[in-house]
Amino acid sequence: MPEPAALVSKVLVIETDGDALARIRAFCEAHGLQGHKVHPLNVPAVLRSRIDLGAVFVGTQLQGALSDGLALARDIAWLRPELPIFLRTDGMPEAQAGTDAHAMPRDASVVRYTLDGIDALKTEVDRKIFDRVYPMSLVRTLGEMTQTALASQFRGMQVRLDPPYVVRDRLIHGELFTLIPMETPWCRGFMTLQTDVASLRRVVDAGRTAFSSEEGEDFRNLNAILGELTNLIWGAFRNRFGTEGASGSFGVQVPIIVNHLHRYISFGTESPQLCFKCHVWAPDDPEATAITIYQRFAFSLSWAPELYRESEALLSGFVESGELELF
Repeated sequence: MPEPAALVSKVLVIETDGDALARIRAFCEAHGLQGHKVHPLNVPAVLRSRIDLGAVFVGTQLQGALSDGLALARDIAWLRPELPIFLRTDGMPEAQAGTDAHAMPRDASVVRYTLDGIDALKTEVDRKIFDRVYPMSLVRTLGEMTQTALASQFRGMQVRLDPPYVVRDRLIHGELFTLIPMETPWCRGFMTLQTDVASLRRVVDAGRTAFSSEEGEDFRNLNAILGELTNLIWGAFRNRFGTEGASGSFGVQVPIIVNHLHRYISFGTESPQLCFKCHVWAPDDPEATAITIYQRFAFSLSWAPELYRESEALLSGFVESGELELF
């Protein structure tokens, strides 16, 4: 796959002021944010659609809304407290801002700003969205492993990965979900694959997997497909990075919390997760065979990218000296 660009993060922009939208758009383009504008009246539907997000930008003065921006920000904070909220307060009295701050959930992350000071938000964006370093060589390698595994499991189908991104939300996509530990000397955490059952069953019915159409009626066989994909990626990760020097013991553990009603999972950390959105389809029948698989890496127990760089440098040295050969 091509060299990935710098990581991006999707943000929701809830604004009705044209000048504010233009300034926010320029800020997003300059700082790795992929802005998605939404009308205030459509916010509940968008949040229910469960798109991956890294943060929300909200203006306090909204036209055509049933409530003001503060009330909307408060609702978002209660619904998705893990998402940072950047609240534009131009034209809002300071006393009102102080009073309404108390109505926010205690664990809400709200940053107030004005358009004149929007450039100062760069520090907060780095701290709240991009506060974890993912080396580009690692991102590229993970993407290649995933693409290879997908291509091996779906016959005659094309595979495309969207540009990698980071999210702070904790949503689960679809009904089928796998989880596997990932551990090296420089990381400890989990990888997940998520997809919907109906799409996977259509792919089986089209004869694109190791299972027949009849076998696709058994949900266990659908489970097996995603399970095998998970194992293939995990195996490639283990073979590439090894486990020598990993703790191999219980060490520090954090409970993983799953709420099926809200399709929510928490790995016990506020750190952003590295994500790939994978599209697979058959060129001769794209509508019937299209499937989307969401992949997330949550290195929630340990993360030391400086050790990863050391291991990469060591590997390069072995190759250059002839002690290892690339084939």
